[in-house]
Amino acid sequence: MNYKTHHVAALIGAELWLLHTHQPVLSWQAAAALLGAYLAGPIADMDHPQSEVGRKVWPLAVVMNALGIRHRTFTHSLLFLAGLWAALQLLPIPEVVRWAIWIGYATHPLMDLLNPQGVELFWPLRVRVRLLPEILAIPVDSIAETLLRGVMTAVSYVLLFLYVHPAVDHLPLVGPVVSEVAEVILQMMPAAIQTWVR
Repeated sequence: MNYKTHHVAALIGAELWLLHTHQPVLSWQAAAALLGAYLAGPIADMDHPQSEVGRKVWPLAVVMNALGIRHRTFTHSLLFLAGLWAALQLLPIPEVVRWAIWIGYATHPLMDLLNPQGVELFWPLRVRVRLLPEILAIPVDSIAETLLRGVMTAVSYVLLFLYVHPAVDHLPLVGPVVSEVAEVILQMMPAAIQTWVR
């Protein structure tokens, strides 16, 4: 997936986390969680010198490639996710922000599991994993990816609305309407997601 898709996936992950933890909307922690996840989403592509992130940190990408770290291997692996979690424990940041950053990063290899190439999720084992058969897999920068990103963007806006709506519930006229719309949206969601965000 390209960096735009990874940004949106990371935001969805962070929004679900903020909804689940009932983090107050007007707090610096909520803003830091969303920004942290948004920035963390595409970072796994630092292993590819031609990627959006790789071009920004090209010396690192070149060194990683020189060391034999190929694209969608180490930085997309469960081992890297565990190391990232350990590193985040060392930062003096609130737990809600720490989790949002980690979730934002973790959405990257999850999204790349939809690509035909898959990822080496269990690196250093050289086994590529993908979720979809090749005929249904979503190539990078394809029409299918653009459509998926459009749907994900709509989902992100809905989640943002559900997250923000409690802050306006008390307002006259607007509050009851917003609450009713939020309830209708929640009823349309699968039960597992309703339980997660309520």
